[in-house]
Order: sequence, then C-alpha cells, then structure tokens
Amino acid sequence: MGREQQLAEALVGLADTLADDIDPVVLVERLAGSCVGLTGADAAGVMVVSARGDLRPLAVTEDQAAFLEFFQLQADEGPCVDAFREGRRIDVPDLEDSHDRWPQVAPYAVRQGYRSVHGLPLRVHRQTVGAVNLLLRRPGGLPGTDLKVAQALADVTAFALVNWSAERLRPSDVSNRVQGALAAKAAVDMATGMLAESGDLSMTEARAALRRYADRYHRRLVDAAHSVVRRALPAADILTFAREK
Repeated sequence: MGREQQLAEALVGLADTLADDIDPVVLVERLAGSCVGLTGADAAGVMVVSARGDLRPLAVTEDQAAFLEFFQLQADEGPCVDAFREGRRIDVPDLEDSHDRWPQVAPYAVRQGYRSVHGLPLRVHRQTVGAVNLLLRRPGGLPGTDLKVAQALADVTAFALVNWSAERLRPSDVSNRVQGALAAKAAVDMATGMLAESGDLSMTEARAALRRYADRYHRRLVDAAHSVVRRALPAADILTFAREK
C-alpha cells in the first residue's frame, strides 16, 4: 500500500465519527497509531485538556512514551506542554541540547531512549484542546513533510473529537444535516447573486468578495450570506473586498 493510500485511509478513519464503533478513545488511539505509521516517529502520545485546564494523557503507543507523558505533567514542562500552552509546533532536533529549557524532562527523555521530539498542538477553530508528542530514538527530528502529515491528522482528529456525541445519530439526523448543507448553499448562492448584481461583478468575483469578508471578520460564510439576503448587511460593506486579491 502506497503512502498516499495509507494517508487517505487514516484520514477517513479519523473523520468517521458516525461509525458505530467509534468513541473518543478510539479516535485518539487511531491518531497516535497513524502518526507512527505514516511518519518516521518511533512513538506518539496524545494529551487533551480537562475541564480544569490541565492536560491529561489519552493515548500512547509504547510504555516508555507513557512514562514520559506522565513525567511532563508532573514536572509541568516539556515539548508537549509547551505546544499546548503556546498553540504552536515545538521542534526539538536533539534533546541533549535542551537541558536548559526543560531541566527535568529533557534528561529523563534521553534516559528513556529518546533523542528528538516534536510537540504538535491539537486544535479546533483556533482553540488548542491538547497536544501530540512525536518521539524519535535518533537525533535530527522529522522532515517537514512528515510533520505536515502529522499536523493534518491531529487537526482532523481534534475536529472529530469535539463533534463526537455519546448519542448515536439517527438516520433522520444525518438527513437533516445534509438538508441543512443544501439550505446553506442556497443562501450563499442567493447572496452571491445579489452582490453580483449590485456591484456589476461576475458570480465568481462576488463569491470571492463574500468569502474575503467572512474570513476578515471571522464569520461563517453562511452567516454572512444570510445577513446579505436579509439586508442586515449592506452590500457595499462586502463589495469593498471585491478589489482585493
């Protein structure tokens, strides 16, 4: 099986929150396993934030990594902790050079046999809900392409995790969501047509202006469209974005 097919299957598996056998633990365990299977990492661990705001381990691929995850939490330091707090990726090519930054965790990680590590934020809608540790027994870390794959897996998992429900969706629920998507598309098309006529634009130009407006003001595209259709949002406010590239 090629890597592209492996990645596609991993993404499908992580996104399938409608399957009967899926629960949050399975989702996160799949993430950890996929990170190891699709990158050059030797081990992976996943932590998520509790209601109290502290991190809790949820999945790990080997015992040494589990010990390291727990030690990071006890010491309140480490790449995974920093990735969560700072909401960005933390790359550590050689843990031997990180004793000053993490005086307790770096030496402990080396004693456990790890020489490099990457901490990736687990995030949804600009909110960090946890972090992923990618651990390697060699110095140097992972190439950028592998890290992009791992971050994509983490992002899909985070989205699936926050949309998981203990109550299984009924067939009518699934149908209603599909119909809701069609209604949203209709609203966007109507707003696009109104903007095109008002600003003497093509449909493509009007849609791009609506998208730029929504992105600039952190609004959902469908919400901006509804505002245009109801005339609660003046077309002129959106047409100023038609000139942007």
